[in-house]
Amino acid sequence: MHCDTPGRKGKISTCFDRNGSVDVLIHTTSRTEAVIIMSKRKPKDSHLTVGECVSQVQRLLRGRFCHQQLPPEPVGVESQHKHLLELLKRTAIHGESNSVLIVGPRGAGKTMLLNCVLKELMEENEVKKNVLLVHLNGLLQTDDRIALKEITRQLHLENVVGDKVFGSFAENLAFLLEALKKGNRSSSRPVLFTLDEFDLFAHHKNQTLLYNLLDISQSAQAPVAVVGLTCRLDVLELLEKRVKSRFSHRQIHLLSPLGFQHYLSTARLQLSLPQDFPDCRFAEEWNASIKALCEDKSAEAVLRKHF
Repeated sequence: MHCDTPGRKGKISTCFDRNGSVDVLIHTTSRTEAVIIMSKRKPKDSHLTVGECVSQVQRLLRGRFCHQQLPPEPVGVESQHKHLLELLKRTAIHGESNSVLIVGPRGAGKTMLLNCVLKELMEENEVKKNVLLVHLNGLLQTDDRIALKEITRQLHLENVVGDKVFGSFAENLAFLLEALKKGNRSSSRPVLFTLDEFDLFAHHKNQTLLYNLLDISQSAQAPVAVVGLTCRLDVLELLEKRVKSRFSHRQIHLLSPLGFQHYLSTARLQLSLPQDFPDCRFAEEWNASIKALCEDKSAEAVLRKHF
């Protein structure tokens, strides 16, 4: 370490480390006493504690797996992305009603595709201000009464419905859509319904929810798009004749293009820490351990079962 020699009263002298960075400031007082002020700069070799590193890893992995992070651009599904985006734009911008099914095995990227399209769609100001999104899931909305209550909640129409009593499901749904109108069809707010686990809705009594949603998408009542996601290739066979006749029969198929080695490298990438992780040494050791885990035969056997 090299230091400038302290000078007259009140002069601040500087000490440098081997890298030429300021490390210590020396302030000379009137009594020629040197007051040492240590720099707040952290040394380069400082590390987080193990507990802090584990917390950072948990936060990072939780963000990846629990809160789906969308890729900048969809990979391997470009044509399906373009098709679905154009379809939903016709509803969101031009007021044209549509219905479509996204079909593919679990893990093929159905939800990712839909979310990428919705994200791109909602980036347009005209769409963002007007379009309403309603997300339903067959695992959660197990009957039409629960589904209707969820639709009302997501459309923020609880106060409009109040204590009204409706004679039928169709009447209730029609009232909700009517409440969204601003005068005429051209100025009505488009509604995009997404039905995850679409095949489970087919098991509802009389398929009332599906019938009414698809019936509205075929009529001139309001601009509505119904997007179903399912892993059942035979899903149309589950629909009653009256429901099937109101479906547009548009289907977007997704087939997983990944081989096992690609699948394995994707799993490794998802578990690895990025280069900008706060503690470089911990990240290197973590990534080396993940690499060793993915090369382990027993771990590979488990991953093959899920492939």
